Amino acid sequence: ETGATESEDRATTVKRMPSQTARIKSMDFKGLPNARAEALLRIISESWNDEDAEWVWAERVHLSRFHFQRVFHRLIGESPGELRRRLRLECAAHALATTQQAVTDIAFDAGYESLEGFSRAFRHYYGLSPSHYRRIPFPRVHLPGPNGIHYDPLRQQPYLFSIKGELNMDISDRLIDHDVWLTRRMLERARNLTDEQLDAPVATPQNPLPFESAEGTLREALNRLVFTKEVWLAAVGHRSYPDEPDKSVAGMLDRLDSAFLEFAELVRQVRDEHRWDEMFVDTSCDPHERFSYGGMIAHVITFSAFRRSAALKIMEKLGISDLGYGDPIEWERKVTSQED
Repeated sequence: ETGATESEDRATTVKRMPSQTARIKSMDFKGLPNARAEALLRIISESWNDEDAEWVWAERVHLSRFHFQRVFHRLIGESPGELRRRLRLECAAHALATTQQAVTDIAFDAGYESLEGFSRAFRHYYGLSPSHYRRIPFPRVHLPGPNGIHYDPLRQQPYLFSIKGELNMDISDRLIDHDVWLTRRMLERARNLTDEQLDAPVATPQNPLPFESAEGTLREALNRLVFTKEVWLAAVGHRSYPDEPDKSVAGMLDRLDSAFLEFAELVRQVRDEHRWDEMFVDTSCDPHERFSYGGMIAHVITFSAFRRSAALKIMEKLGISDLGYGDPIEWERKVTSQED
């Protein structure tokens, strides 16, 4: 958790995207025309924070308020009031996480008449008081909902992030899941190697990473695949990372289970909440440095691919030739065949 330097190291949104309206491309509307459903989501996006939003929404889709309530709940999965409350709390949570705005002002912006009322509602939904939530590095902003509609801090309005039943892997899922799949396979194969083989000096390409040791051993190559995630997770979470990590094969597998799971969740949270351009401060650097979440994730993915390739070549020279050459297509085919 952050301390006195909280004002410096809170993540801040540095880039805004043009306003876009929430859209549904394909969904079972149970007889309601798609045009009306799209209009409903569009007006939610445009007037979600208005005091008279529910009246406005009903009028804009040409329904009585009573009929609108029923249609809305059938289509969206929650009442208009529940959706607006959730969106306002998500907006407030983002303000708490990324700004130094006074909690009282955030409460009023969220439509609450008192700080006490806001604090009670916030604790009910997030399980923490606003002040406690603000001290957590990279907290969860989106609340559970039945429809995939959430507050998008980049657009500064609601956005339809996903459609239930149509969730497929995107490029983030593929890159992260392939990384952990292949790294685990390499570590499992390394169980059959001796310490002499793991620690034998090997000829490696000229080291392209000036911030890392040029030590050329298979053990170090495998360790770096895990350690890099641990370092960046420590930077994001403002915590220390192990100075002397367990580099035994069993130890690296244990570390893999912990670090890769946490890193994958971080990537998916950044993706789902559109926080690629938000900044964080790495206090382990001297002097402290700022990085965007998107830049950090791209960095990890890029150099993890290089390290996997280097480790595969070393393992091939040691007689392990059934790991392929690191192609994500191989992983995708295996995953698909398992699902079938």
